[in-house]
Amino acid sequence: MVDSIAPILAYTYPIDINITIYSCGNEFEATILANGIRGPQSFSIELTQYTVEQLNAALRQAIDEARKNCEENGGVEIKFVQQLADVGQYAFNKIFRDGKALLYQILELIQRRSRPTIEIASKNFFIPWELLYDGLLGTRTDISCFWGMRYLISRTIIQRQRAGALASPLIQAPRPKVGLIACNEDTLENVTRKEIPMLQGLDQENQIFLVPLRPLDINQRDQELEYFGHFLAGEKEELQITHLACHSLRRNPDNRSRLEIANDFPITLEDFGARNFVIKHSPLVILNACLTGIIDTLSISGWAAEFWNLGARGVLATEFRVPDWFAADFIEELYKQLLAGTPIGEALWATRNRFWEQKRNPLGLAYALYSPLAIRLVR
Repeated sequence: MVDSIAPILAYTYPIDINITIYSCGNEFEATILANGIRGPQSFSIELTQYTVEQLNAALRQAIDEARKNCEENGGVEIKFVQQLADVGQYAFNKIFRDGKALLYQILELIQRRSRPTIEIASKNFFIPWELLYDGLLGTRTDISCFWGMRYLISRTIIQRQRAGALASPLIQAPRPKVGLIACNEDTLENVTRKEIPMLQGLDQENQIFLVPLRPLDINQRDQELEYFGHFLAGEKEELQITHLACHSLRRNPDNRSRLEIANDFPITLEDFGARNFVIKHSPLVILNACLTGIIDTLSISGWAAEFWNLGARGVLATEFRVPDWFAADFIEELYKQLLAGTPIGEALWATRNRFWEQKRNPLGLAYALYSPLAIRLVR
């Protein structure tokens, strides 16, 4: 066992700060482990489950206002960034009220030598961490003070064990196989006009080997779900990346939430559980669809959690609604970074900042990593 784990540990990405959050009665406790700090340091998060949900609702509303204002070629008005910063600062102050001084001391030590990497581990406390803000407000709002613009952030869902947990962060393939699960041609215009052609172009250039899921027939649902399960498992083709570009519709209860893929074929979380779908070969899963992160902040449910549980090496998901034109452009830039060998955490951070610098577009903050920061392609 020692020999099998050693190569994995040799390629892990250095985590400067680990923040582990767990329930303590009706509120929460947090423990910080950090480079340069001897032993764990703890502080209280005096928030109830109800107030955590309120924080999430406020953050989601603020980013949604920015999304509605954001134009494909024109960016967003600064007042919406300022409003988002106000809510992000409020959430930061509420969560770190007792731990702010400690966190600042740690960050000051780390920022002298590198860009801090932050891993947040929790079981029942989920926040869109990228939207936390700890800078000046009003006309002096600074986009670089959003956590997602400043730090490399990853999430870990605390579990006893899961398939894929010991998979190496190195995906070794001269031409990685990408399994594509996409929607109808007339469903999301920019998926068919931009995203799928981009992936097809990478295939033609021999940068990836594209393996598309064929359209499914709703009139043969049982047989097609079985076929989908074989595709997802990678039984015919050993997939290194599973890429979903489709509609994701959230429903209450969560098990009725569904993905809409070709041809108008709905697949629900209930389908996943009822048919015991599995994922083999530990692919990186890219969920380029709206609201695929853990949206219910007090439970482990949703598409990111489902793919994480089934054995994904890591999951990239969206915490908010994103326009399909932005999702297609964003993921194209992210692939450029990944195929150049950039680790996923750094690639995501660089892509977010590129869209802000070039187009004044902050919507990259919607993308969240349920994944080790170290995952990268090695040719």
